[in-house]
Amino acid sequence: MHQVVLVTTQDREGLVDVAPKSNAAMVTLSGPTYGFGCQADHRTAKNIRETGEFVVNVPDVRLADVVWAMVDAPDRLSAVGLTLMRGVTVGVPRITECMAHLECALDRIVDFPNGELFIFGTVRRIDVDARCLAADDVPGRYRALGRPFFFLEPGWYAPLGEPRRVTAGQ
Repeated sequence: MHQVVLVTTQDREGLVDVAPKSNAAMVTLSGPTYGFGCQADHRTAKNIRETGEFVVNVPDVRLADVVWAMVDAPDRLSAVGLTLMRGVTVGVPRITECMAHLECALDRIVDFPNGELFIFGTVRRIDVDARCLAADDVPGRYRALGRPFFFLEPGWYAPLGEPRRVTAGQ
């Protein structure tokens, strides 16, 4: 089970691509560094190799059907009606409808067998919806972020539940 994110990239000519990814995670806190898996022949990997930049956009569960609809669409952005806004520290745009964005510079790419690779990026900027910062309590901040969702298997996902505080060992 992995959280679903939308990775935006663009080629040297400025053509933007968006790709749903679910094998992604914050891999180090110093940096910080974010990484995700991809096929070497995918437009996402090619664009990142060309420009050295990408944006990780965190969708709310309300976008789950949109994410599934874009998987097989030839022009993903126009097929599902997502809108773009300018990146702040990278030339790659962000997706307006997402509640959080991580603007990243390529750190390294690790190649694996069968054309798979893992892309690591240094996070240059993290933006979250202003409502997340305005909430007075921790659960309220996470509720304002929306409900991220997780890929389970083809055709199935699960939204994040209510935030809970650890009580054991306290």
